[in-house]
Amino acid sequence: MCYVSAEGRSRDAREDEVLVVSRQPHDSNWLVSPDDPSTAVCLKEGTQVELLYIPEKTRRKFGFPPETQATFKMEKWWRRDLFVLRDGRKVELRKLQPGQVVRILSVGAASNQDEIPAEELRTDGMVEGGSMRRHIFKRYPSGVPIHWCL
Repeated sequence: MCYVSAEGRSRDAREDEVLVVSRQPHDSNWLVSPDDPSTAVCLKEGTQVELLYIPEKTRRKFGFPPETQATFKMEKWWRRDLFVLRDGRKVELRKLQPGQVVRILSVGAASNQDEIPAEELRTDGMVEGGSMRRHIFKRYPSGVPIHWCL
């Protein structure tokens, strides 16, 4: 998990760290440290977390207990960050309420940002004239696009 803009800062999560869900201006949720809410904290595939102090609204919506453990998973095609509960139910990070507390129990082994070497990515580029944005599309070998705006 870490789709931050070119202006955004990010870092990897650390074991036993306490994070909170923060709503960003572009209407997505990031995990951030309460000490540094301007830096996104990235989770690796397989990271074990504990969702603490789950708000009543979220508990009713998803049928959660007040606290539960889950495994972080990233659906690559849809670029969705998911927490998979022990009973198999899934909840997207973007569906959690701002302020939700997440404690890192153990950090996963796989890196979401570096799982495919850069030389294996295909690149298709498009540059518009004048003050238009330049779009660069990088693709996994399978053809799934990774889109960056510069």
